[in-house]
Order: sequence, then C-alpha cells, then structure tokens
Amino acid sequence: MVSAGTLVVLDVDPALVVPRDTLEPVLYAGDVPVQRLNHGNKSGRVIGLVPGDVDVTSVPIWFGTPELPGRVTAAMAREERARAEKAGVANTFARAGIKDIDGPPATSKDLAALLRTVAADLVLEYSPQDKDLAESWRLPVARAGDKKRSD
Repeated sequence: MVSAGTLVVLDVDPALVVPRDTLEPVLYAGDVPVQRLNHGNKSGRVIGLVPGDVDVTSVPIWFGTPELPGRVTAAMAREERARAEKAGVANTFARAGIKDIDGPPATSKDLAALLRTVAADLVLEYSPQDKDLAESWRLPVARAGDKKRSD
C-alpha cells in the first residue's frame, strides 16, 4: 500500500522496458522497486512512482534482475542494491539533472485519481506514444449503485 511517493520521468533503454509475458527487469530506486506506470519502450521514457520517502537525488536508480515487481520483498530489494553497487551501479541523479524536483506536491485521494490527473499529464508530455494508456486512465468509472442513463 503506497500512501506517499515521488513521481519520476526517466530516460531508459527501450530494450529494457519492452512489454513481456514473463519476468522483466525490475526498476529500483534505492531499496525500493519503482512502480512503472507506462512501458516506455516506444518513447524511451518511463513514468514511475517511487513509493515512500525516497530522496531520488541521493540513491541509485537502475534496472535489476528480472522478476515480477509485485513479488519483490524488502530483503530482495536490499540484495539487488548490494549486487548493483558491487557491479558499479553507483550513479545517482545530480540535483542539476532533475527537472522540477521542487515542483508543487501532487495530492490525490487514491492511485486511480492520480493516474487520471498528474500521471496522465506526464505520460502525454513525456511519452506521447502511450497516449492510449493516458486516455484509458481518464475514462469514466462506473460503480455499483450508479443509475443507468436511459437516453
């Protein structure tokens, strides 16, 4: 359950984010997996949510061992980071390399609302090839008990 985090737009190698029907390289920021919101294979940009209070200017961000991101535990993430650091993945984003890090915080009542607004806007701006995804997030949601229209 994520109640806070940082939205990021990352330039990536498109080959690492091609949609797969199997395990895929997991994107990490520090000791946590990043929740990728789009694939990014067509634009080379991934919009993601770094859960929790992670300072993205001071931790490495990298792709780790293929896995299903939802199955990554805290211990697995720490092991991945140790492996990455041993392999020389120590680059962090310098403050100068991050745009709008001091932008206004986005608040939302839930992930669906965040996707409909801020995240959809980021996808349309930085990965317009994923326009259909952003537009699908903005579709109206029907809930049980909603009255049917009889137009």
